[in-house]
Amino acid sequence: MNRRERRALAKATRLDPRAVQYVESYKCPDCDSVAGEVTRDQHGVHHATILHDPTCPRLNGITH
Repeated sequence: MNRRERRALAKATRLDPRAVQYVESYKCPDCDSVAGEVTRDQHGVHHATILHDPTCPRLNGITH
């Protein structure tokens, strides 16, 4: 693996700081949610895990 390939691989797996900041600042209006992990898939799309309270209506797909 040459230097160009190593740099491309590192860039592809690096998380965008703006995406991480957005997830960390997210607050559910119905519960005291906590931001879980942020991951990036092979296509470069960021995915976030939000940990809701067990009684949160959004957790069960019920929204206002």
